[in-house]
Amino acid sequence: MISFLRRAVIRTLTMFLERDEFTFDGGSYGVSAGVLNPTLFRASLVFAREALKIAGSQSIDILELGSGSGLASVALARQDHRVTAVDRSLKATLNTAVNAGNNRVIVRTLCSDWDTALAPDLTFDLVVMNPPFLPSPTPIFNDALWAGPDLNVVETALKAAARRLRPEGRVLLLTSVRSGRNEVLQAFRTAELVPVTNRIVRHWGEDLHFDLLALDTQ
Repeated sequence: MISFLRRAVIRTLTMFLERDEFTFDGGSYGVSAGVLNPTLFRASLVFAREALKIAGSQSIDILELGSGSGLASVALARQDHRVTAVDRSLKATLNTAVNAGNNRVIVRTLCSDWDTALAPDLTFDLVVMNPPFLPSPTPIFNDALWAGPDLNVVETALKAAARRLRPEGRVLLLTSVRSGRNEVLQAFRTAELVPVTNRIVRHWGEDLHFDLLALDTQ
């Protein structure tokens, strides 16, 4: 009960920080109506920082599945990575494209149900994704946060990532302690991915799991 109340207070306080325009890592971003706002759901900011860290300084080919406002994709492109950003929401896809243009970087944007619009043989060095990871519905932005029964959205996203990964490539996935760790691990196995590293970041009272995954070659 105490932890639930703490989270509720934190979420309420966070709402006062919501901004339609904000800066991150030297870039400027806007958030369109109907698109998940990283200044409200701040795990997106933590995710973008982790993606930058994992991508490193050498230019590589990166796919973001579920780009939202384009925060991570644009930040990665600003570091000279070659980025393709996919989202099933047209509003989010356009928001990503606008943020890329405003930051004067190239991000290939596609409105697609995961990887279905990509060329069959297109693969990447790194796939980053911050999919819906909550195991139960939420009152607002339900499509952007609820992972469906048994985390089936996470599982579907991981299968798409595995299809698009080069042999030595990696997948960066964000989930939460609230996702249910056993269910997340089962999604890894179903997608034929294996964990390389797991890092837990406590952010605003919530433990966020960052898993770096590779193809299961056994």
